[in-house]
Amino acid sequence: MNLSSKTFPVPAKLKGHGPARIIAMCNQKGGVGKTTTTINLAAALADYGRKVLVVDFDPQGALSVNLAADYQDAPTIYDLMMSTAVDPKSAIQQTEIENLDIIPANIDLSAAEMNLVTEMGRERVLDGILHKVKDDYDIIFIDCQPSLGLLTVNALTAAHGVLIPMATEFLHCAVLHF
Repeated sequence: MNLSSKTFPVPAKLKGHGPARIIAMCNQKGGVGKTTTTINLAAALADYGRKVLVVDFDPQGALSVNLAADYQDAPTIYDLMMSTAVDPKSAIQQTEIENLDIIPANIDLSAAEMNLVTEMGRERVLDGILHKVKDDYDIIFIDCQPSLGLLTVNALTAAHGVLIPMATEFLHCAVLHF
């Protein structure tokens, strides 16, 4: 099959945006390409005119760094999770890529699990945040940390679907048999 002769159809233009489909990028194994996949899918969809929001849900903040987001002096996903008084729209930053926005994260997010452990509905905190902005976007990607803790449970609860990036090596694939 000659792939160079194949063309992919261009998605039709949208009349409006929202409500977003929410996709979590999850794998308990690190280094499998969750952040890279998030960036590339989000940028490709944004290039097709889709309004895309990416949520950095990893305390390491690689997504925020790669998209040049301000994760030090601006509101982050941690601030939104710790206070319902913070408007989610105040944490959304435009990236250099047209139609692609980000809610950044930093190391503070690592304290979220401890702070939420006694809260009722702790597994739905992210869902409540994204509900307030989903009508402004066509798709929202949540870039998860390599863990199966409360943050990942929040991402899975908020998501309509899950993508599991993986490297095709034994140890990378072995996590699927947990």
